[in-house]
Amino acid sequence: MAKKRKILLFGFGRYGEQIAKNLALDGYHVAIAATNKEDLKTASKEGFEDLHVVDIEDDTQLTDLVMDNGYTHIFCAFDDEELNIYLTITFKALFRNIYIIAICESKETERKLKLAGADRVIDTMVAAANRLYYIVEKPAVAEAIDKILFKDKSIIFEEIEVPEGSFLDGVNLKDIAFSKKYKVIVIGLVDKELGNKFIFVTRGINHKIDAGDVLVVVGKKEDVQSFKKVLGV
Repeated sequence: MAKKRKILLFGFGRYGEQIAKNLALDGYHVAIAATNKEDLKTASKEGFEDLHVVDIEDDTQLTDLVMDNGYTHIFCAFDDEELNIYLTITFKALFRNIYIIAICESKETERKLKLAGADRVIDTMVAAANRLYYIVEKPAVAEAIDKILFKDKSIIFEEIEVPEGSFLDGVNLKDIAFSKKYKVIVIGLVDKELGNKFIFVTRGINHKIDAGDVLVVVGKKEDVQSFKKVLGV
């Protein structure tokens, strides 16, 4: 049995709880860290078992937590944006190669998180706006997405970085019949040259794929894994 990927998530509030649940559905082993026991009680009720009360101002506690468990990916999901900035700065100072994902609710916080060294920043307002667009303009699509992603555990999202020299390097997005040939659907990509900007395929942009771009695909687990093998990931 394949070993589950591990991620350490800080915060179990209005965003952290949903993020943790979705990561767990996607096959991650999710450890929850919080500054108080009440949040961890809620996490425990939701089925999470790897729980840690942490003083985020204590560098020794943070270091021991990461070193003892071998975490390489940290998700800063506190409702308080300042805590996410503080954690990002702290972890980047303690561990040069650790991968930091953080959430924000404003462009100013997004800018601060990137300056702090966050490898990926998720703007919750943009995510909510995109979700509302589908609810208002394409309610059938929104309903289908909910059923597929949150009820069918065989369907997963996956972020796949395009390797240099692969068959996708330098190819236009629309020139590849992903669904017919590989049984996966590309919903968008993250363009490194545009500052890690996420581009939805549904917007009709025929984007040229470059090495280092990140494809965001959805499909059955076995089909996604097969596609990654063909791509050489």
